[in-house]
Amino acid sequence: MTDPAALALSRWRRLARRVRTVTRAPSTGRAVWAVLATALSSGGNLLLSLTVARLAPIDDLGRFALAFSLYVLATGLCRAMVTEGVLAAAADVSAAPPRVLVVGLGCAAVVLVAGLADGSGYLVITGLALPGLLLHDHARTVGVGLGRPVPSCQREAVWTGATALAAGLGLAGVLGPAAVFALWAGTGALLGHATALLAGQPAQPGWRLDRAATRASLSYGAQFLVTAGSAQLALTAVAVAAGMAVVGALGAGRTLLGPAALLVGSATALVIPRLAGARSAGAAVRRRGAVRVAAVLLAVTAPAGLAVLLLPDVVGRTVLGDNWRHAQPLLALLAVETVAAGTAMVAFAGHRVQGAARRALLIGSILGVLRIPLVTAGAVLRGATGAAVALALLGLLSALAWWGSYLHLLSRAGRVDVPVPAASAAGAPALSGPRVTDSR
Repeated sequence: MTDPAALALSRWRRLARRVRTVTRAPSTGRAVWAVLATALSSGGNLLLSLTVARLAPIDDLGRFALAFSLYVLATGLCRAMVTEGVLAAAADVSAAPPRVLVVGLGCAAVVLVAGLADGSGYLVITGLALPGLLLHDHARTVGVGLGRPVPSCQREAVWTGATALAAGLGLAGVLGPAAVFALWAGTGALLGHATALLAGQPAQPGWRLDRAATRASLSYGAQFLVTAGSAQLALTAVAVAAGMAVVGALGAGRTLLGPAALLVGSATALVIPRLAGARSAGAAVRRRGAVRVAAVLLAVTAPAGLAVLLLPDVVGRTVLGDNWRHAQPLLALLAVETVAAGTAMVAFAGHRVQGAARRALLIGSILGVLRIPLVTAGAVLRGATGAAVALALLGLLSALAWWGSYLHLLSRAGRVDVPVPAASAAGAPALSGPRVTDSR
């Protein structure tokens, strides 16, 4: 007969071993550190956006929004071309920083020329800091994914602290919005260069000509630009065609909806494992699971968006200052875009779990190609309101496209087609096995 006390003690020992395993930083506890690093980065960026939106006039806010959008674009491009390849292949980490610098310097040259031509201090600061900022993002991502995650989170905490200090000085009237942005960008760039130097990694740009790897990097970079990067490219087109005031109004509205957008971004790391857990189940079970996940995410993001719509004028003016009057008419449309993005993200994650890479690329490319002309046309015809209408419609179209495709995938998943046997020359049926329909 088993002793209950011994059995309880054994269970506690197993639980303690599991806790030690999960909290052992470099291995299975990486998900915790990844969430922490993302939360620190997103919190610092949100604080920066709120501060500049509170202090800057609408045209100046547009220049900041464009500069930050180009920083996001360059970061995503660098991840697609360099960082994700290192993570996927667990390749030589020390060989990647020179490639990061090549991407950073190429993007920085474009941003600097645009900044000097437009007279935008935000773009000039971004261009000068961009190589270091990309080094910092690369080191953080690789550190959490393959190396030691604790130093990566510590560096991110230092950057967030410096951003908080700059924001406090800005709100106290000591620094202007451009100086706050410069302190944010400069701190991130210094951390990036210092990390590379302290790790003994090459400090000069270089790209070893490996044809296969180079071709793959260029392909992934192009895919990023026509899919996820199209949002930033659309904002750039709006700035050129309709002016910085339109970009500033959109930026002010999106700043208030930042917490809801942050919920959508943070949920991505949880949605994919949740859907993957039901991969071996039937199509109906997977469908119900995806719908439940989307409903939970909708139940979280919709109230966050609604809370922004119900903000009193006093609170809106306190947060955004005079820019509140530009952002307020756009909030409902931008909230629709944000909530629809969360719904679409669940179906997109379903494509990843199903392994439908070609289908996902096709849908993302079509939506990306549509986004730039539609948002730009809306901005030219109706200013910020027209651009917001186009963004809301594209958000709904995106949700419909991803969910329609995902439900179609589930309807075909696991379906077995048994072809009609063809008669052979001797009159016997030809040998033919069942064929599982391709779900891509």
